[in-house]
Amino acid sequence: MADALEIRLATAADVPALRALGVAALHDAHDGVLPPAVVEAGIAEWWNEYSLGAACRDGRMLVATRGGRAVGLLEFDRMADGRPVVWKLYVAPGAQRAGIGRALLQRHVAGLRGAADAVWLEHYEANTGAAAFYERLGFTARSVEPSDRDPGVRIVSRALDL
Repeated sequence: MADALEIRLATAADVPALRALGVAALHDAHDGVLPPAVVEAGIAEWWNEYSLGAACRDGRMLVATRGGRAVGLLEFDRMADGRPVVWKLYVAPGAQRAGIGRALLQRHVAGLRGAADAVWLEHYEANTGAAAFYERLGFTARSVEPSDRDPGVRIVSRALDL
């Protein structure tokens, strides 16, 4: 019998595992799809111990574990206008296609029902796997814009109506 999936709020003690998971998943999803400089800039900005630690301290990070090992994460917040947003949703490369990303999103969305009209997220346009995943879960594309960091890279904004 496989170990059960546990989803909980992440703590500061989870930061090293979250960083390792995120860096591996980011490379897995984006190497060969995005320019290497974009991937490395994303790691430096979003996967550093300070940013991950702040999300954990503020109660904005869910971690999925199986057998005591981090296998997925979801970071959430609210945009300046109050809209709920998912900033990160990643599953460890060896644990993908097992329902972990779906379970993380479902857990987060369940907590938003009745408190928001929609939840938002973004992904790189070139990440067709992410696009297909989010579409299967009911997220619809609302806009496609050039990245602030690299105008040759486009960002898709999606929302799921609640």
